[in-house]
Amino acid sequence: MPKLILIDDDRIQHLLFKKQLMMYAPSWEFNAFLAPTEAMTWLQNNEVDLIISDLNLEEETGWEILSKIAKLSQAPIVFLTGHATSEDRLKTADFPQVKGLFEKPLSEEKWQEILSMIGG
Repeated sequence: MPKLILIDDDRIQHLLFKKQLMMYAPSWEFNAFLAPTEAMTWLQNNEVDLIISDLNLEEETGWEILSKIAKLSQAPIVFLTGHATSEDRLKTADFPQVKGLFEKPLSEEKWQEILSMIGG
């Protein structure tokens, strides 16, 4: 069973993602974390197929946690944001592990695009 984790400091996003994942990829296992530190602890002992993270977290930005994630997992990373800048979009090209930057909320088409990136 493929595994996905979500790192987002908004509990409502966790509920929304769980609902959407059940619709678009019901066979996937889903774990959500409010803080990057919680996700890093989990990643120390678990493998994952996809990491989705909010770009603008309270503790650190998605860009700041990239190096920590890379030490623990080579899974593809997708960033989400409510307001993407052109700088952020260009920056994704500098990090091969980052497979995309998408604006919230995700449509069905965007979900399909994300899942197809990793063969889901």
